[in-house]
Amino acid sequence: MYGKFLVEGRKTVHDLLLSDFKVNTIYATNEWKAETTVHSDIIIEIVSQDVLAKIASHEAPNKVVAVAEIPAAIFIDKIGAGKYLLLDQLNDPGNAGTIIRTANWFGWNGVILTQNSVDVFNAKTISAAKGSLFHIPVQYCENAAALLSESKKKVYGAFMDGGNIYQTQLDENCVLIIGNEANGISDELAKLLNQKVSIPKMGNGESLNAGIAAAVLMSEWARNKFET
Repeated sequence: MYGKFLVEGRKTVHDLLLSDFKVNTIYATNEWKAETTVHSDIIIEIVSQDVLAKIASHEAPNKVVAVAEIPAAIFIDKIGAGKYLLLDQLNDPGNAGTIIRTANWFGWNGVILTQNSVDVFNAKTISAAKGSLFHIPVQYCENAAALLSESKKKVYGAFMDGGNIYQTQLDENCVLIIGNEANGISDELAKLLNQKVSIPKMGNGESLNAGIAAAVLMSEWARNKFET
């Protein structure tokens, strides 16, 4: 509503300050201010740890909470070169944050979410992403089907009954779709897939968490790249 979000804790605020995100106000303890250099146009309000705890969503914020602006360019209209994750109606903020963090680790070029997915500026998502939200493009799309069709990229989708990821030759110029935790990839986007991929089940587990599944799949892309 206000176009702003909270970032909490020393490490995550540090990553925020190194990014292109605009920071409005920082609420911090004297200890944090004494050990940190901040651009002069950012307002810093010195508060006690007790006051900080009332501002933050976490019970024990680590010395600092920042108020930052949600970027104007939060919607993507064209997919660039490279590898992208598309999160289709993903609901869990922890899963979203984990996927963003993992995509950043493996050098993917961006993470895209359908409009009815989780809010990436949710405090739980930001916490799970561990600063990666500020280092990899994360955007929403208004029409995922149109975006995929226009991209001309190879489109992979994560399915329980897809082809074995360990026996699949993977394209580096692609989109990998991760679906909703309960319902998977929507029928509309499933029609646009070039290939379904899956992680072979070797034990008795019912399924994999979406964040874990995405991490395993991205790791396989990395292995493919090193072997070619």
